[in-house]
Amino acid sequence: MADSAARIVMHWFGNGRAAIQSATHRHLRLQSMPALRRTPMAPQRPDAPRTWTRSRTERAWGWARRLLIVTLAGAQSAWASLFFLNLMPQQGERGLELVIVMLFAALFFWVSIGFWTAVAGAWICLTRVDRFAVSRRAPADPAPITSRTAVVMPIYNEPVDRVFAGLRATLRSIDAAGLREQVHCYVLSDSTDPDIQLAEELAWAELIRDLGAEGRVFYRRRRHHINRKTGNVADFCRRWGARYDHMMVLDADSVMDGRCLKRLVEIMDANPQIGILQTAPTPAGRSSLFARVQQFASRLYAPVFSAGLHYWQLGEAQYWGHNALIRLEPFIRYCGLPKIPGRGPLSGAILSHDFVEAALMRRAGWQVWIAYDMDGSYEEPPSTFVEELTRDRRWCEGNLQHLRLFNTPGLHPAHRAGFLVGVMAYLSAPLWFLFLFATTVQLTIEAHVEPEYFPDHRVLFPDWPIWKPELALSLFASTIALLIAPKVLAWLVAVTRGEGARAFGGWRGLTGSLALEILVSSLLAPLRMVAHSTFVVSVLLGIKTVWGGQPRADGDIPWRGALRMFALPSTIALAWGAYLWSLAPEYLWWSVPVLGPLVIAVPLAALTASVGAGRRARDWGFFVTPEESRQPTVLDWTASELARFRSRSLAAGVRASDAARDPRIWALHACMNDDGGYIEGAGHPLLGERERRALHDGPDALGPEEWRALLADNEALAGLHWSIQMQPASSHPGWREPAGDHDRDLMPAPA
Repeated sequence: MADSAARIVMHWFGNGRAAIQSATHRHLRLQSMPALRRTPMAPQRPDAPRTWTRSRTERAWGWARRLLIVTLAGAQSAWASLFFLNLMPQQGERGLELVIVMLFAALFFWVSIGFWTAVAGAWICLTRVDRFAVSRRAPADPAPITSRTAVVMPIYNEPVDRVFAGLRATLRSIDAAGLREQVHCYVLSDSTDPDIQLAEELAWAELIRDLGAEGRVFYRRRRHHINRKTGNVADFCRRWGARYDHMMVLDADSVMDGRCLKRLVEIMDANPQIGILQTAPTPAGRSSLFARVQQFASRLYAPVFSAGLHYWQLGEAQYWGHNALIRLEPFIRYCGLPKIPGRGPLSGAILSHDFVEAALMRRAGWQVWIAYDMDGSYEEPPSTFVEELTRDRRWCEGNLQHLRLFNTPGLHPAHRAGFLVGVMAYLSAPLWFLFLFATTVQLTIEAHVEPEYFPDHRVLFPDWPIWKPELALSLFASTIALLIAPKVLAWLVAVTRGEGARAFGGWRGLTGSLALEILVSSLLAPLRMVAHSTFVVSVLLGIKTVWGGQPRADGDIPWRGALRMFALPSTIALAWGAYLWSLAPEYLWWSVPVLGPLVIAVPLAALTASVGAGRRARDWGFFVTPEESRQPTVLDWTASELARFRSRSLAAGVRASDAARDPRIWALHACMNDDGGYIEGAGHPLLGERERRALHDGPDALGPEEWRALLADNEALAGLHWSIQMQPASSHPGWREPAGDHDRDLMPAPA
């Protein structure tokens, strides 16, 4: 039977027989991975960090810029906090008022840091004067590239059609850039769903057959899913990392233009002190209203904020986990991740690995840069608000772990600051919630406790509570201005660069989209506050994140799902508003921007998830991005590859049971499975209890766990396949249904 599988696969591959390798004269399998070249990768601290020559000017500017940002934000926050203190009825003489002011100061400082970062980024983008931009380090006349790069894509129960459509488009672009011989690609799967496991194998086999990519595109599925994504990447580094100079890490929804990758490699080859080059990925490719708003916002604001981050981070930037080029030798040697000791909620394997790996790379002496002005790096945004919150739950736990890593010896202060920024991205939500709760308690006290006009000690005049609503309104307006000003600066940058407003749908479309994005983000902000506060509390209580695949397809949220997620917060917000109305109706209006969106959270979540609403917004000219006005070639290839996959791929709609039903699918899977139990001349194996049950009761008689075990057992699967093919009358009628969702006309099924 092994000989039959080999003949089917040979026929299916046609002239792609180089994909077939023989481990022995009787055991045939597809060459899905190259030969091992092992190298150790363990957590270690460099005895003597490598020191590269950095100009005194660059070091001085780095510290000066960071000091400037912190000083401006601190002074602004101090002034606003003193102003707010004077608005308190007792001017801070009560302890609760001091707590409220301290919460306000922390939140205002967080907002102020973002404001001044945007101001710095807008200055760079408008003046186009940046002597430290890493893109300026590309050689003017680059030599032919001789270094070797591995494109690494870790996946876990991802939509197979999107993964391999983006990968095909990326490979085509890499070939067009002239890097075919210098770049290899590795798809590293941790998928546990048996249907997805089989679809991944078929999609990879089709890819190497269609693109002639034998020996340069590889696929591996780990048997043991240790440490999730970080463990998957580290496993690649230990087994095959020594074969390459660089590693480009992509997410399952990433797409990379070959010209961008080529320029990154040229920069890294010309600058041996650079350890990580992080691009600023552009979100694209989604159609729901929420996704379109996110794509527009990121495309408009990201150039300003990424340039602002570069302004004060310089060579101590952050790594964002994907769409980044990494120098493998120091990464393998110094960026192995330790486990956080203890048994508390923030212990164990490091989840948000990217910031930590950047800090370890810099600790060892290599620089980390953001290539903020480089186009050609793409990803997909979350399709719905619920999907975004699902991702945030995982990131929240990982970012809070950075509190345990803050005092790691040898880290650069800029990376310690980066840890705090990551923590505040989630900790700011419960601080905001506590601020609202404390102000409500303060209002309750003012409403029910009689003021003490004449205290015990002698005073010349009564102690009157002071109310200054007009000054409170001015402080509220100035805070809103701090939040909106970076968006206005980004609008100004957009209209003065490239095709200007035309790339965003024209002046009306750009300005209208900006106003609508501000409205949508304002409505969703309270929902994020509640969700992030819940995440922080659950993490601190030790409730671990469930590791699941990320949904990446456009689709509406059912109303039932929106009710399940937001019904309780909406009810609490409604009750909170009624309570404020009973205390002081005039104060309720101050709370409407927060409580109002929470009350309408259910319809808001459902509406923003609508694909139809997103398409109507596109038809009306709103939330248009430059990538839609003039679609890059690599994204056009991705869309065409996705359509081809869904209509003609052998992997489209495949189920694990198809490995027993369809001879082509069975043969391809058998030649990829490395269990060694499927040998030519062994004869037809006897059916076990599991296989007999599947044969007589149909494909649905086995659950996912049983199908996963059966796919891993070549001998048992071969016996079931032979019984179905040779004894159709005695098998369940379900086995006579067509395999998959499509009429696969790529080739007739062999007899």
